[in-house]
Amino acid sequence: MRVLEVCQEFPNRYYPQLGTFIKQSIDSIANQGVELTVISPKAFVLPFSAFPYHNFSKLPGIEHTEKYDLHYPRYFYAVPKKYFYPLTGMSYSYFVSGYAMKNINLKPELIHAHFSYPDGYGMMKLAKKWEVPLVISALGTIERKVAYEGSYTSKQIIEAMNFADRILSVSEDLKTHIVNLGIDENKVDVVPNGVDTEIFRPAGKEYARNVLNLPQEKKIVLFIGALRKIKGVDYLIEAAKSFVNKNTDLYMVGRDDGLRKSLEKRAEELKISGFIKFTGPVTHEEIPLWISAADMLVLPSLSEGRPNVVLEALSCEVPVVATDVGGIPELMVEGETGYLVPSKNPVQLSEKINKLLENESRREKMGKFGRKSIIQRGLTWESHAKKTVDIYSELLARSSK
Repeated sequence: MRVLEVCQEFPNRYYPQLGTFIKQSIDSIANQGVELTVISPKAFVLPFSAFPYHNFSKLPGIEHTEKYDLHYPRYFYAVPKKYFYPLTGMSYSYFVSGYAMKNINLKPELIHAHFSYPDGYGMMKLAKKWEVPLVISALGTIERKVAYEGSYTSKQIIEAMNFADRILSVSEDLKTHIVNLGIDENKVDVVPNGVDTEIFRPAGKEYARNVLNLPQEKKIVLFIGALRKIKGVDYLIEAAKSFVNKNTDLYMVGRDDGLRKSLEKRAEELKISGFIKFTGPVTHEEIPLWISAADMLVLPSLSEGRPNVVLEALSCEVPVVATDVGGIPELMVEGETGYLVPSKNPVQLSEKINKLLENESRREKMGKFGRKSIIQRGLTWESHAKKTVDIYSELLARSSK
């Protein structure tokens, strides 16, 4: 079975934090014996440090890895995104399809695009040209939010999902949103992401803090994710005024998507800036240590698909306080692996955080049950890959008739 995996968000030597869960998905599929080629399109960028993602210009056209060849075709990413995002999908379709037809020596039997936009939309032309099935992964915000905005991009997203032979939704909640857009329910399968329970396992709080040079005596509330509006980080800062103090720090781990300065300013206004630590991005290899070092993980998102960081925290025996949005409730057991709260509600968020901070035995009990629940429910990458490959096989069997 030959499959072309396509995703613009994929980790590389300059930006290792991009799309790490996509790489885990693709690696797990390769481990099932599927012959893969991976395309990770990158925007044309000016090679100057003043420009975002300028290091894309240093990436080669192709890299050879142990499991698959990894291609980096270029395309024009239209900015400002607010006005020109529909052009990005068109550019992606033209340049990436052209590249693939010239540089992929052995035509794949199936294409799998890992975001509905621009990947899924951009791959329609190639799937038509090669007459192969197109699978699109639906991961969250694009399908729950952007597709409902009524913009031209919304129409492109819906067009791609209607065209696709199968859509892999990460959660039941997201499947409902996709079907509500008018997509045929029969071609939407729920295929949850997974977690590697061998990598994400409790490392021991004292050990993890020693390695990361974090204070042993303080309680640590941890957020991991990009600093962007959709992650609800501004509400977390508002909540923090009720739980950070000389005994408790909030660590914000992840890349800045333009909010860090305003978050720091608000923390200063609330007179809590000394208790909030912005680390910037860290490598995916360090994430298990950061989680193990924490007393809890907090995810205050306004919208989510099925966030891997929740699985990763539970697998490391760390309880979670998260908003009751998207597929998050499908991952947690309310009151047993952590707490769910309404989005945009810093008061309830801080109440649940404080409830955990005040009771160490509760945190430990929830953490242990969290890992147990992950293993019992089979929420692993191996399970994810087997379900995905079964769908590939079904499509190929149907197309060969």
